Amino acid sequence: MNICGVLIHANPQKFDGVVASLRELRGVEIHMSVEDSARVVVTIEDTPQVAAIDSLTAIHKLEGVVSAALIYHNFEPAETAAVHN
Repeated sequence: MNICGVLIHANPQKFDGVVASLRELRGVEIHMSVEDSARVVVTIEDTPQVAAIDSLTAIHKLEGVVSAALIYHNFEPAETAAVHN
């Protein structure tokens, strides 16, 4: 299990496009978006198709993204994660 919490700051004029692009990325879940401050809070998880680090790289490359800061990261082997659930 690999999960990352990320705070994204977008260009206010491109905010809607950034949010729409984030919704299309595998393993990315939007938890909060605040248009007034052009910020979005997401989590990123590994998927069978895409590693979380690759999704984070893709977020950095989205048009309208000013910054994407990793604010939380947790990694556990699959066996350990299954015990906790």
